[in-house]
Amino acid sequence: MLVVGGTFGTAGGKAGAPAMTSLAALRSGAGLVTAAVPAPALPIVAQFAPELMTWPLAASAAGEISANNFAPKKIAALTAGITVLAIGPGIGQSRGTVQFTTEFLSCTQIPAVIDADALNILARKQALLAKLSRKGGRTVVLTPHPGEMARLVGATVAEVQANRLETARIFAQRFGVTLVLKGALTLIAHPDGRVAVNTTGNPGMAKGGSGDLLTGLIAGLLAQYPDDVPRAVEAAVYLHGLAADLAVRDGDEHTLLATDCLAKLAQAFSSHAHRFSSGAQKGYVWLQGALHAAGEFPRSAGSNCVRQSSMRAEQ
Repeated sequence: MLVVGGTFGTAGGKAGAPAMTSLAALRSGAGLVTAAVPAPALPIVAQFAPELMTWPLAASAAGEISANNFAPKKIAALTAGITVLAIGPGIGQSRGTVQFTTEFLSCTQIPAVIDADALNILARKQALLAKLSRKGGRTVVLTPHPGEMARLVGATVAEVQANRLETARIFAQRFGVTLVLKGALTLIAHPDGRVAVNTTGNPGMAKGGSGDLLTGLIAGLLAQYPDDVPRAVEAAVYLHGLAADLAVRDGDEHTLLATDCLAKLAQAFSSHAHRFSSGAQKGYVWLQGALHAAGEFPRSAGSNCVRQSSMRAEQ
């Protein structure tokens, strides 16, 4: 899989964001993960893990990804053999970055997880969403927090928060995407109208880096289970929150860092490993146990009508 993002220097210095996304993808079980970042940021990202592959992108003088990266041969080389794309963590919104991101997403058909400033770019170019969506034969997952969601739908944060369920459901159906609306009780809205609610996680996750981890987990599981998008996304959200809950046991919510959650991902995964069976359809028996949080909102139900799954996670 491929992670595209990051800035360096006066552009903001967000090299850690794509690094965190890449590390979470590796922890998810993805076989090969490449981080494509502005060339000046590459040494910083590369030192996070020797297992991580890197790809230098031409950078502007300020340290953001330049539009000069968009050329058929360059894109072909960058995406060769890539099965899933994660784009947006730390990417910025300079004119060159906006042009690169728009053209890059338009010219590839790789399943994509779109986060952070890539979402803000889409908010300004919503016509692009129709080209990206599954309605065009492509899996697309968007992972906005309430502020990013508000920009995507042209509303205020208060309006989004007052009607989270229907906002997420309508958007996912309209554009044919899977939408992960982050927050307390993160919602996962699918193109067919189903919406799942996740109950793992805690307030300590409201810190920089947490969303980058989630993007990597989602992309990593999609790379492994491309034929079961709903369950892969829901499981990623669940395990992300579970890792944070496990980390809090060793400290508290106030001091929790995204790196603490990253360190607990292996334990979160292994807590459900006994549910895996080599004979399981698509290898997902263990993930069924991980989805105790994913009760469904029936299509006709209001936001107060939740059918909880009978599954319960091990504590």
